[in-house]
Amino acid sequence: MSKHEKEHKEQESESLEINRAELEELKRKSEELAQLQDRLLRSAADFENAKKRLAKEREDFVRYGLEDFILRVLPVLDNFNFALSHIVGNDDKTKSMREGFLLIQKQLLQVLSEYGVKPLEVSRGKIFDPHFHEPVGSVVDPKLPEGSIVEEVQTGYELNGKLLRPAKVKISTKSNSPDEKEEDLT
Repeated sequence: MSKHEKEHKEQESESLEINRAELEELKRKSEELAQLQDRLLRSAADFENAKKRLAKEREDFVRYGLEDFILRVLPVLDNFNFALSHIVGNDDKTKSMREGFLLIQKQLLQVLSEYGVKPLEVSRGKIFDPHFHEPVGSVVDPKLPEGSIVEEVQTGYELNGKLLRPAKVKISTKSNSPDEKEEDLT
């Protein structure tokens, strides 16, 4: 027997014969493996989505977790600002006290700013926007278009771009009655 014939016989003896039942079993196991691989890929995708969702929820909690606390601090800041607006006088003691209170106010606003709290910008003559303003009164002002802001009564604030509290404002109206000066909506 030649070397070539010997190799051919070895290859034939290494070849494997299987019957139909074994072939069906291999096909079934192959399909089962494909299903398990698909489930594994879906589970991995679900896990990644859950990780992303939890990361976003954690980020939102950090960004807005202080919201309740800040909402409780804002009335204190309002009262502080109200008291500050009533410190009047030109003597040295009053000026010194007012400057001290202004420094405290600046420091408090800086701390709130570091946590993402920002006062809303409201200016006289700006058009009333119900998304950011709450009307608490109206004033007849022929110089301003109807619905313009005449006065800010209470500052509004936002937290990281989300409205915390709308600004309370008085808005301009036009009236034919000369003795109608101001109407309070509160």
